[in-house]
Amino acid sequence: MTSAGPTWDQYANPAQAAPAPYSPYAPSPYAQPATAPLYPEGLPPVAPPTGVFGPIQQQMRLLQEVKFRDAWLAGGNTGNQMGVNDVDLTATFAVPAFYNQAPILITPGYGMHFFNGPETSPPPPLGHDMPPRTYDAFLDAGWQPQINPWFGLNVGARVGVYSDFTFVDTHSIRIMGRGLGVITLTNELQVQFGVVYLDRNKIKLLPAGGVVWTPNPDSRYEFLFPNPKLAHRWTTVGTTEVWYYLSGEYGDGAWTITREDGSHDSVDYNDIRVALGLETISTANLRGFVEGGFVFDRQIFYRSGIPGQFNPSDTVMVRAGISF
Repeated sequence: MTSAGPTWDQYANPAQAAPAPYSPYAPSPYAQPATAPLYPEGLPPVAPPTGVFGPIQQQMRLLQEVKFRDAWLAGGNTGNQMGVNDVDLTATFAVPAFYNQAPILITPGYGMHFFNGPETSPPPPLGHDMPPRTYDAFLDAGWQPQINPWFGLNVGARVGVYSDFTFVDTHSIRIMGRGLGVITLTNELQVQFGVVYLDRNKIKLLPAGGVVWTPNPDSRYEFLFPNPKLAHRWTTVGTTEVWYYLSGEYGDGAWTITREDGSHDSVDYNDIRVALGLETISTANLRGFVEGGFVFDRQIFYRSGIPGQFNPSDTVMVRAGISF
């Protein structure tokens, strides 16, 4: 007797693309793994089940998700302060893959970043100047096939134009990617390992992976670098689940810009964000979140090296978003 592997139910668990800023992980639906574990009874190991994957149970929905997010980082244009407002809008579409029942997720997206500061002193070209606005326009493709009942992949690529749009050249086009293996050891434990390619001026490649532990249906702990998230279900109101979480993130991005002295350059703005938040998940696929956090290890780094790295002061963040 053969046992069927996981089936892909697009209505029960809508597919999601890697968010912006670029991450190797799609947002978690806070559900138990849909795969068959490698060791379902724990150690000693048992042979994984054989058989073929079951068919797609329901017709695939083309438009999977529309998402809007806004993040506000406090700061001004005096001293080493710098305020930032990040706004992004994405839409995710699912198309059938030639191999495996998992769909290919296509996500066009657009983002804007508004900078307040830092103070440009001394005068250009020696000052650490940022343009008032930068923009992201990208197309993301992701695929999460299940190779066998206990091993899967999370792979994807993103290409886009990242610029203040006063200056666009080949450095404005950034290509990012991710590649991870996913091993489901037990119903509660999953291991992920791989890399994420960021294509920034200072950091190009980062290792990615870690452990996902789901001890019960009310808890999901994603000990994943560089985007950990520890979540617990607080309550359920009608058909809407309310979760609280602690998360970490490596932001923000890189853009080609025109400096205040008229020269052209490419600049990174990097930071580390830690946040506490609330997230709601309804059976109608409507989700929302609000969070507050702390932003530190902030860096402005120019590809030209003129001037050297600048570190804006630490700040606080408020971020909210909705998807449907």
